[in-house]
Amino acid sequence: MAEEGKTIAVIGSGFNHIYPEENIILAKEIIKNGGAIISEYPPNTEVNLSNFPVRNRIIAGISECTIVAEAKFRSGSSVTARHCSMQGKKVYCVPGRIGDKTGRGTNNLIKKGACILTDINELLIELGEEKIQENEKTKIKVREENKKQIQCEEERKNTKKKKIKVQKEYREIYELLSKTPINVDEIARTLSINIAEVNIKLTMMEIEGLVETLPGNIIKIKET
Repeated sequence: MAEEGKTIAVIGSGFNHIYPEENIILAKEIIKNGGAIISEYPPNTEVNLSNFPVRNRIIAGISECTIVAEAKFRSGSSVTARHCSMQGKKVYCVPGRIGDKTGRGTNNLIKKGACILTDINELLIELGEEKIQENEKTKIKVREENKKQIQCEEERKNTKKKKIKVQKEYREIYELLSKTPINVDEIARTLSINIAEVNIKLTMMEIEGLVETLPGNIIKIKET
C-alpha cells in the first residue's frame, strides 16, 4: 500500500472475525486503498487455525507466481508454494543461510526445484513488468519533452506579441526594416524619402536602440 499498489488479503475466517483483531485496521486500509479482502467462509465463521493452510490454495490461485522470502521447514509459506507448484505456477525463493531456521524452508523448496531469486529484476523480466516500467519511463520522458517544447513555443509567441514602441516619424522605416535588412539608399528609394532625412532618422533610431548598422551600410532591426 505504501507503494500505491493494490493489496489482496485472503483470510481463513468470516469477515466478522478478522484474525488477529489488530488486523481489522489493516483490513479497512486495504479496502480504502482499492484492495480486497477474500474469504470462502460465511461472515460469522469464527477463527479456526486449520482453515489457514487450506486458504493458501486461494492465495496461490490468484497469484501469477509465489515468492517465498523466508520460511521454516514446516510453514504456511511452504504450503502456499506447494499449491502454486500443483497449479503449474513458478515458485521463487530467496536462499537462506545454512543453519538459519527461517532459511530451512526456502532452501528445501530450492532443492525441490523452486527458482532461486537473488535480484528482483530477474522476476520483473520473467513477468514482463520491466518492459512496462521502461515504457512508463519513456512516456514520462516524452511528456517532459513535450512540456518543454510547449513552454518554448509559448515563450516564442509571447516574444512576438511584445510590441516595441516606435515613434510615428520612424515607423515607416522600422516596418520596412522588419521585413529584411537593406541599404540606406534602398530605404530612401523605396520610401521616396530624401537620403539626408533617412540618415537623420536612422541616426536617431540607432541612438534609441531600434536599429543597428552592418558593414556595407546595411541597416537592420536591432535584436532585443
